[in-house]
Amino acid sequence: MKKQLILASSAVLAVALGVGTTLALFSDSTSSTNNFTAGTLCITSERNDGDPVPGPMFYVTPAQGATPPPVSVPGTLPTGLWAPGDEHTRTLTVHNPNSCSTMSAWLTTIEASMHPGGYLPMANKLWVEIWTPQGGGPDVKVGEGWLSTFLAGPVPILYPDTTQIPLFLSSNRHMKFKVRFDISADNSYQGQSLVIDFKVNSVQMPNNP
Repeated sequence: MKKQLILASSAVLAVALGVGTTLALFSDSTSSTNNFTAGTLCITSERNDGDPVPGPMFYVTPAQGATPPPVSVPGTLPTGLWAPGDEHTRTLTVHNPNSCSTMSAWLTTIEASMHPGGYLPMANKLWVEIWTPQGGGPDVKVGEGWLSTFLAGPVPILYPDTTQIPLFLSSNRHMKFKVRFDISADNSYQGQSLVIDFKVNSVQMPNNP
């Protein structure tokens, strides 16, 4: 299941000028090690901030945040146009359902890939942070970097004490994505766009301490 993240970039102007642009699509994936245990690992995801699902996580207008056809329900949490310095947070809930999975998992890395035709320099002006609860405590930051870093390859995600992030069988994990448009962005970013696929990668927990 893919999750779409839509931003509108604007110039550094008294009046924010921008166009609705698609920034990112969220998806999930699984991976395995050589000592894979017999069984299946099935990870799914969906947005989780009160919007109808499935659909985009970050979007400028309710229409851009709509669920897919044939029943298109408008999004309820549009960000409005983005200006340099703006930051927004949305939640991606990752599931490990026992309807198709038979084991617990570790969430290991997050990576990104860009669709053709995007404005690559924008990736150097979008700062991404990933937060998730540790144990029964509050959210902690488990990964961060410029979007260009995620495009360059998988970025490890770990708790601040360097322990791994679990996703137990039949459980969910809320992952907050904070995206900030760098305050130094100038008029050259006005009206530009890019489409990004983010992948949350996982490995089996059995035999992977």
